[in-house]
Amino acid sequence: MIFIWLRRIIWFFLFIISLCMAAGCFYYYHVKSTLPDVSQLKEVSYETPLQIYSADNLLIGEFGTDRRIPLEFEQIPQQVKDAFIAIEDRNFYNHIGIDPKGILRAVKVLFEKRTMSQGASTITQQVARNFFLSPEKNITRKLKEIFISIHMEQELTKDEILTLYLNKIPFSHHANGIAAAAYIYFGKTVDELTLGETAILAGMPKAPSSNNPISHPDKARERRHTVLESMLITGKITKEQFEEADKEPINSYYHAPKIEANAGYVAESIRQTLEATYGDAIYSEGFKVYATVDSRVQEKANQAIYNGLTDYDMRHGYRKPENIEELNIDIKDTDAWKAELKKRQLYDYITPALVLTLQADNSANIVFADDTKSSITWNNIKWASNYDNHKKNTHHPIEKILKPGDIVYVHKKENGEYGLRQVPQVQGALVSVNAQTGAILSMVGGYSYKKSSFNRVELSKRQAGSNIKPFLYSAALAKGFTLGTYVADEKFSIWNKWSNQTWSPKNSPNVYEGPIPLRVALAKSKNVVSVRILNQIGVSNFVKHLKKFGIDVNQKYYQNLSLALGAYEITPLELVTAYSTFANGGYKIEPYLIDKIVVGSNEQVIYEANPAIACPDCEDAVTNTIVPEVIEQQAKYLEDNNYAEQVITHGNAFLISDTLKSVIHGGYGPNGPFNGTGTRARAMNRPDIAGKTGTTNDSRDAWFSGFNANIATTVWVGNDNFSKTLGRGESGAKTALPIWIEFMSYLLKDQPVASVEKPDYVVKNSIYGYPEYMISNTNDINFGSTSSDEPQTYIQQDQYGSDIQSVPVTQPQNTQPSSIEDLF
Repeated sequence: MIFIWLRRIIWFFLFIISLCMAAGCFYYYHVKSTLPDVSQLKEVSYETPLQIYSADNLLIGEFGTDRRIPLEFEQIPQQVKDAFIAIEDRNFYNHIGIDPKGILRAVKVLFEKRTMSQGASTITQQVARNFFLSPEKNITRKLKEIFISIHMEQELTKDEILTLYLNKIPFSHHANGIAAAAYIYFGKTVDELTLGETAILAGMPKAPSSNNPISHPDKARERRHTVLESMLITGKITKEQFEEADKEPINSYYHAPKIEANAGYVAESIRQTLEATYGDAIYSEGFKVYATVDSRVQEKANQAIYNGLTDYDMRHGYRKPENIEELNIDIKDTDAWKAELKKRQLYDYITPALVLTLQADNSANIVFADDTKSSITWNNIKWASNYDNHKKNTHHPIEKILKPGDIVYVHKKENGEYGLRQVPQVQGALVSVNAQTGAILSMVGGYSYKKSSFNRVELSKRQAGSNIKPFLYSAALAKGFTLGTYVADEKFSIWNKWSNQTWSPKNSPNVYEGPIPLRVALAKSKNVVSVRILNQIGVSNFVKHLKKFGIDVNQKYYQNLSLALGAYEITPLELVTAYSTFANGGYKIEPYLIDKIVVGSNEQVIYEANPAIACPDCEDAVTNTIVPEVIEQQAKYLEDNNYAEQVITHGNAFLISDTLKSVIHGGYGPNGPFNGTGTRARAMNRPDIAGKTGTTNDSRDAWFSGFNANIATTVWVGNDNFSKTLGRGESGAKTALPIWIEFMSYLLKDQPVASVEKPDYVVKNSIYGYPEYMISNTNDINFGSTSSDEPQTYIQQDQYGSDIQSVPVTQPQNTQPSSIEDLF
């Protein structure tokens, strides 16, 4: 009887098992069409953040919520593989993708607690869930997980599955995959991890948030012990290794992505460009971007802006620093003031410190947030003695400048000494491009990206001042003027019938030399001459000419004679692009920052720059006129060979470039030798450099744009608040030019001389007894001059009906050369 019942029970269970298997098979075929194709995992693309590299392959930016560093199986240390298998799935290399015992345990829990709280997941099942399924716990998802896992084991090798697992597993703090976790928690690569650190990471997948060593070091220590015990039991480590690793101190903190070069403005500009083109995919699909900017060149640009703005700031005095007493912190409360120092922003070249004591020799003892102590000598403090606007050369005792408890910024100099500094209120920008291709060589959008991410190179439109004048003189050449054309450098007034007001443009300095040739007028940045030229050629013609350079003055309120003095607002990037046209022989290049974009683990190239470049050796494709006639055959040759569009002739570009050399090197005119406004740049000892200073009304903006045949660079200095001036005595030559000199001296060091080439049809003729370049067969109109000694008076009228009344003009007299600074 017992045997009969036993047999019935066995058959019953076999029936139930068969029924379950049948139901499972039925369900499998029912959901089969909805299961993913696991063969896709062989070409899986991990969610990897956007990474931006400099031209010399240094990381300059990383963007994305989650961080991942995919590894190949061979790149993962055996110790790491052993640790995860020991704690997560000891039978990994033996099972078919599922653990039957674990599944039975999960079923038991389901019946007892009526919940899917028991995971019973093998490594293969975790991969299936992480790649294909949601994290919710229910029977349907669990069955799909089992089916996918079994199928995965048929399609992939064990090593491939383990690699997917270790690259995908989440570790909290936005770290995904073992390589990212190793860096974020310990600042190491996987091959640098100790056994203890490996065990900590291996213990995290079960509960990433509560087991991570940053937030919960005690729980991480307990979990590490468990992992090490599992490794010991499975024979992957020795008793000695276990004991040593179990005693390791836990030294973990969040490690931000390791940015290898300081180019924040470049990285952010590229990020915005990519997001506008590719959308949010850039943050997860493994985009790698290679910029045109070399990290060493960029660093020099950063330094030049820092030095220039710091020098300006020191010229204008020291602002009283904040004292910890004002924050209700006692100087004896070390923890409190250390915490306060740590709150202060760290900039690229200056560091916050606390003044501890003042010494009898007028030095100051300081301490940093990490408790490192140092001192500042009086020689590195005395510049600040005029912070309260007393006479600059009055050396107050140090007590007038600093006191114990002051929170200051200091700069570590090359000789190891610290110098007192402060964060400038003024801002600046620098942008440099390859004038032949348009590749951006450096971009600094402000004093520090950490202070302000607003990129003034691309976004800040400011009045150009005299930086606009070379384009006006270029338009004059296109209207028949020559560099030897005389224009009256004399005071005059303009009556505007519409505004019922008189405008009297002035030179700065307020010196007038009578009729002077265009070369001298541009080199000395004569304002009244520029207004006369614009009046003569016509505002509308100048607007048309500016558009060739990419400067589109389409607003009517800008289209008046003040345009001659740079009243139009323009970005530094637009300006340097326009100056590149003079440098490259007349071609309009397009500036670009992105050299190449690759995507995915196989780094598929989806974009590579192919810029239209200048062709200074080609024949002219346009005529030297305001509205140029296109020479069809040559223009087609440029287009067919991916050359840039020519917008002015080689002759026009050369003549303006040569005149801009006179801004720096001076020259010899009808009145003898003369100096230009950029004489400081002579210190570079480069015969090939040319450029133009510029300063707007009341010194609100200071500019210098300059170039040789290969590189063009623009520098701007000013305040973000347009109503605030740079102060008396500040100008393009004094404020912006030193930055340009420091940067270009580095960039052109050891580079051969590269002057803009003179075309054959530009010849040198004798004009009024001195030699001057001119385009052959040009008729010199000599507006404003006479061939006799009799004075001439004239009235011209611009297109708005404004009368320009000139005082009598006489033939030029010999004058002594003068060194001036452009203030307009």
